[in-house]
Amino acid sequence: MRLDDVFVADGLVTIGTFSMLTGLSIPTLRHYDDIGLLRPATVDSQTGYRRYSSVQVDTARRIRLLREAELSTEDIGRMLDGDTSEAWAVLARQRSVLRERTGRVEALLNQVARDLEGSPTQMKSAVDFGLAAVNIGVDSDAALEVACAFWGELLGVQLEDWGSGSRQVVLGEGDAISFLNIRVRSTDEPQYGHRAAFGLGVVGLEDAHQRALAAGATEHFPPTDGENMPRHSRFADPVGNRVVLWESAR
Repeated sequence: MRLDDVFVADGLVTIGTFSMLTGLSIPTLRHYDDIGLLRPATVDSQTGYRRYSSVQVDTARRIRLLREAELSTEDIGRMLDGDTSEAWAVLARQRSVLRERTGRVEALLNQVARDLEGSPTQMKSAVDFGLAAVNIGVDSDAALEVACAFWGELLGVQLEDWGSGSRQVVLGEGDAISFLNIRVRSTDEPQYGHRAAFGLGVVGLEDAHQRALAAGATEHFPPTDGENMPRHSRFADPVGNRVVLWESAR
């Protein structure tokens, strides 16, 4: 269908014709009008009929393609209204999201393939045990303040002062309760100068990882899907402890 054969007289077409030209359904076009993503050229004040112009066809087709690429209408609006740099930034973010999703799907399919082959991956568990406490040692009062500021920012709480150079916060609740202790270790302790390495389950892995980086963590790797493990990330806190965050379904 040639546009010149359709847009005659006043250069406008009905919403039905515009739908056929662009591949966008009539309900979708009405929705895009309601949210301001794609307004019709004119709306009849008496009937409410929407009519579109030829210059809107390319825009509508681009919107359809971007939606097929799973961009949100908000991001599409930014691409249409912003400058070129903003459009490239939106595309880069979407590519990253799709790559992460592809990785998760591939990991799931690999697991299913192993199950079909009769060799499912199983991890042994000590069902009678649970994480009770994580102890972080620092070598000075100054390091204690740095560590408490970091963990307080990441966890969204203020660590309680237990005296004698020790701070503590409760993690989780109910049967999943545990404790995080940060304490100044003296030079005569066997653990003096050692760094901790531990993992914590978290609901909302991406947000927690970004909070850690914003609070001063050094990233080892971003949220990643492991072949035989839950989605996780790893970083070092400002006083050198290595931390793995695991995505938790809790």
